[in-house]
Amino acid sequence: MKHLPVLLFFPLIMVLHQASAQKTDSIYSLEKVQLGGIPQTILTTGTDSSKPVLLILHGGPGYTEMALFRIFNRALDKDYVVVHWDQRGAAASYDPSIPESSMNIDQFVSDAHELVTLLKQRFKKNKIFLLGHSWGTSLGLLLVQRYPQDFTAYIGVGQIVNMMDNERISLQYTIQMASKTHDTTAMRELSTIAHRYPAKNDTSLNDLYLQRKWLSYFGGAVRGHRDYSYIFSRIKPGDPLFNEKQVEAGEAFSMRTLWKQLLNIDFLTTAPVLKVPVYFLTGRYDYNTPFALVEKYYNQVKAPAKKLIWFENSAHIPQFEEAARFNAVMKEIAQR
Repeated sequence: MKHLPVLLFFPLIMVLHQASAQKTDSIYSLEKVQLGGIPQTILTTGTDSSKPVLLILHGGPGYTEMALFRIFNRALDKDYVVVHWDQRGAAASYDPSIPESSMNIDQFVSDAHELVTLLKQRFKKNKIFLLGHSWGTSLGLLLVQRYPQDFTAYIGVGQIVNMMDNERISLQYTIQMASKTHDTTAMRELSTIAHRYPAKNDTSLNDLYLQRKWLSYFGGAVRGHRDYSYIFSRIKPGDPLFNEKQVEAGEAFSMRTLWKQLLNIDFLTTAPVLKVPVYFLTGRYDYNTPFALVEKYYNQVKAPAKKLIWFENSAHIPQFEEAARFNAVMKEIAQR
């Protein structure tokens, strides 16, 4: 897939037009904002600036989802002002000059808090909705835990709960599937890491990539598919929201600097109580962020309101695997 060599950045644009004799705002903005002292890219879309603001925290670490949400989930624009953020070091916010010392979870939470404050001011909101996917759920829970006054509700898609248990369960699934299908290549490769993974050391990242290769192959990432190509084939060459070289460079940089930190997360211990309503949107076949851990956390966490919503035909990315249902669920959340 060929893409434009650079992303095109546009200033904030709000085009006003008349529809059904009512004034509405058609919003599309791709821009750089200063967060934590460095320029970072956000995309803002919507049909009406009076709608609630939804900030989406992408997965990875370091993997943009702007283009995919625009393909699969554009219906969100009817119910929210949707804001996507390429986080520090990711895709359109990647720059090789970013200090590695700044690539830490506390800095990401601080960047996110700055962005939330900016959005509240820009759209004159007291609170906004927050959605995290995969890695983004780690930032999301930390944000709502530290700044509950900023958020109407939190939505976790592929929620991270306890990362060491996460990796143990995920590895066990791939080994069981390799055995069940008599896949000798998978069994041989997975046996090389079974005695040492997961671990908080420098070999852990290479072991992760090997394990995730087989996790995808056995349908634990995208239900019924052996890799993500079914999803990414929808991105057209030249899409200005997906510069392949930048995406790959940002993901490699982010994973290398953040993966070991991510392994320390255990929300069962550190976030037993949340002060905002929470929704967990979970694929029934998710073994990337295993559904069993999400259900365990849901049963234990105390919150003003909580709901676990199953996606019966999805694994790790229900927002794209079951896009129509995901969009309908998000519409219901907005209306509540």
